[in-house]
Amino acid sequence: MYQRRLKIFIGLCVAVLVVALVRLAFLQILAAEEARQRTDELRILPPESLATVRGKIIDRNGQALALDRPAFSLYINYELTRLADVRWRQGHIQRQVNDANPYHEVEARMHLQWEDSRQMLWRAMELAAFLGEVPRDEIENRIEDINNRIWELSRYIWWHRRNPDATMAEYRRQRDDIPPAQLVRMDLREMSDFYPLIELSSDESLLNAQIELVQMQGLTIRPEARRSYPYGTAACQFLGWVAPGQEHEMQLFEDDEYLRYLEGEVLGKDGIEKAFEPILRGRRGRVVYDKDGNELSRTEPQFGGDVQLTLDIELQQQIEALLLDPKTNPSAASPCVAVVLDGATNDILAAVSTPVFDLNTVRRDYGRLISDPNLPMTHKALENNYPPGSCAKPLVLLIGLEEGKTHAGEIIHCPYTGPPSGWPRCLLQRNYGSCHDWRWEHEGGNNARNAMRGSCNIYFSQLAHRLDGKALQSWLFDLGFGRAILNIDFPQAFIETNPQFANAAPRLRQAHGSLVYDPVNIVQPRPASAAEDLPVIPDWERKWWGIGQGNLRVTVLQVANALAAIARGGIYKQPRLILDEEDYFNERGQRRLPISRQTVETVRDGMAAVVNAEGGSAYSKFRNSDLFNRGLKIFGKTGSTENPEHAWFECFAEDSAGRIIIVVVLVEGGTRGSDDAAPLGHNILTLCSDAGYIGTL
Repeated sequence: MYQRRLKIFIGLCVAVLVVALVRLAFLQILAAEEARQRTDELRILPPESLATVRGKIIDRNGQALALDRPAFSLYINYELTRLADVRWRQGHIQRQVNDANPYHEVEARMHLQWEDSRQMLWRAMELAAFLGEVPRDEIENRIEDINNRIWELSRYIWWHRRNPDATMAEYRRQRDDIPPAQLVRMDLREMSDFYPLIELSSDESLLNAQIELVQMQGLTIRPEARRSYPYGTAACQFLGWVAPGQEHEMQLFEDDEYLRYLEGEVLGKDGIEKAFEPILRGRRGRVVYDKDGNELSRTEPQFGGDVQLTLDIELQQQIEALLLDPKTNPSAASPCVAVVLDGATNDILAAVSTPVFDLNTVRRDYGRLISDPNLPMTHKALENNYPPGSCAKPLVLLIGLEEGKTHAGEIIHCPYTGPPSGWPRCLLQRNYGSCHDWRWEHEGGNNARNAMRGSCNIYFSQLAHRLDGKALQSWLFDLGFGRAILNIDFPQAFIETNPQFANAAPRLRQAHGSLVYDPVNIVQPRPASAAEDLPVIPDWERKWWGIGQGNLRVTVLQVANALAAIARGGIYKQPRLILDEEDYFNERGQRRLPISRQTVETVRDGMAAVVNAEGGSAYSKFRNSDLFNRGLKIFGKTGSTENPEHAWFECFAEDSAGRIIIVVVLVEGGTRGSDDAAPLGHNILTLCSDAGYIGTL
C-alpha cells in the first residue's frame, strides 16, 4: 500500500516536472522572440518626422526663383507658454480649492510655486523680441496664439470623448460651459510639444540664441526648410507664395502617410506655388530611435519636383525696374503692364504687372497688400479686362481684308466735316480741325497703310461696320479673344506616375475678355466656350469695336498673343509659361489661320509705317533709335482709350536671322499711347536686344 502511494506521488512529481519543463521550453524557445519584441517596444521611442523639402521653381535659364533654404527658428514649449494663460492658471487653482484650502491660500501657494517658471517665460519673451527684432507685444500675441490653439484642442477633445455622437453645432453651444479645472487635467501629446516663436534670420542671432539657451529651459533651436525667393519682387504674381494651410486646403494628400500635411507645414497659396503643389510638394522622411539614442530605422525624405518656367527672370527684373522708375517712366505711379513673347515658341519671356510686392515678406504685408487700390497682388496682364483701343485696328484690317470688305488701296474718306451723330470722331478732326484726307492727299489718300499709320478712327469704324457681326466675333475668337488662353498642364511623366491628377489640370487666375454686347457685366463679362455660342453684337456696336471701344474687352496677354499670330504670318499658338522638353517649339496645339500672305503683308506695311514713316503715331519715338542699327525691322501700333482712360503700345520686331519678339505695354490712366506707352515699348525692345533675343549688338 505504501509503495503504491509512493509511486503515485513520484508520478505526480514527474508530471509536474514535465509540465514545468514544457512550459520552460515554450518560454525559452517559442515565446522568446515575442518577449524580446515586447521588451524592445518598451525601449523604442515614437518615430520622428524628417522635414519635407519643396521643389524649386526655376526660369528658362535655370535660375532659382523659389527654393527651400536651411533656416533656424526658436521654438518654445507649451509647458512654458501656458503660464501666460489665465485660463490654465485658474483651472489649476480651482482643482485644489476645497473647504480646507480656500481660494486665496491656494492662489498664493501656486503663484509662489510658478514664480521661477514665470520668470523664465518673461526672459524667453524678451529674448525672442530681441533676437527676432520684433516688438514685445508681437511675441506676446504669438504666445497667446499657441495657448489658444492648445486650449481649444483640449476643450474639444474633452467634450468629444463625452459626446462622441454630437454635432459641431452642439459643441459650439456648449464649449464655453466646460470648466477650466477639467481641461487642465487633460494629458495630450500637443501639451509637451515645442512651437515656433521666431526665425533666427542671421548668424549673429543664431549664435546669441545658442549662448542664452544654455541657461534657459523650455526653449530650443530647430533647423527647418524656409521658402526663399531670391529675386524678391520679380514675377511675384506669377510665382505666388506658401503659408500654412487651412483645414480645407490640407486634404490633398490625406491618404498618404508621407505626403499629408503636418501642423505648421506650408503649401502653395497662389500662383505657380499653388497650381503645381502636387509636383512641388516633397515626401517627408522618418527616423526611429531607441531610448539609448541608437537609430533603428530611417526613411529618407524625397525632394519635391522642380517646375521650369519660360520666363527670363533677369529680363523680367529689368522691365520691372524700367516701369517703376519715374526717370524712365513718368507714369510709374500708375499701374503698368508689359508682356514679352518669343515669336518662334510663343514663350512668355516676361510679363510684368505693377505695383509689385516682395514674396519674402508677403505673409507679413498681406493685409496692406489686399487693401491697396492699385491691386499689387493681381497680375493685370492675365486677370484684368481692358478696352484695347487702337490696338484692335490691325485685327480689324486683317478681318476686313479676309472678309472681302476692303482692299489695300481702297480709300475710306476722313474729311474735315465730322462724322454723323453717334459715330466715332477722328482725333485730327476733334483736336486740330484737320483730317486724314488732307494729310495723306499726296501719299495715296486714306488707304489701309495710311489709316494705320495715322490711326484714323473714321477708316476703322466704317470698315468694322461693314463686317458681319458674327464673322467679326468668330475671327476675334480664333485669334484668342473672349476666352482663357494660358493653359498649363502637368508633365505627362508626372501623370503616368500620379494618375489621380490626370483630370486635375493646374490653374492660374485669368480673365477672358468679352466678345458680346453686355453693358451690365462689362467688368466681369461672360465667357464663351466657342464662337458659335456668342450672341451677335448689335449693328451699331460694331463701329465702336473698329476702334477698340464699346463693349470689346481684352487682356494684355490676349493682345500680345493675337499680334504674335500676325508676326508669324498667320500661325496661331497658345502662349506658354511652362517649358516642355518634349515640345520645344510649342507646336502641339498650333494651327494655321486662313490668312493670306497678301493680307499679312498689308497689315505689316501699315504697322511698319506707324514706327518708320513720318506721320506715324510712334514715329517720333523711334526715328533716331539705335535699334535700327542692330538690324531690326519694327512694326507697331499705339492705342488710347476713353472711359476708362488707358495708353497702349504693341509692336513686334524681327531680325535678319528670322527671330521675332512681341512686346505689348499698357499704362493705366495714360492719355496717349504715343507719349505714355510707346517710349516704354522702345526701351523694352532694347532690353530684349541687350539680352540677345533679337538683333546684333
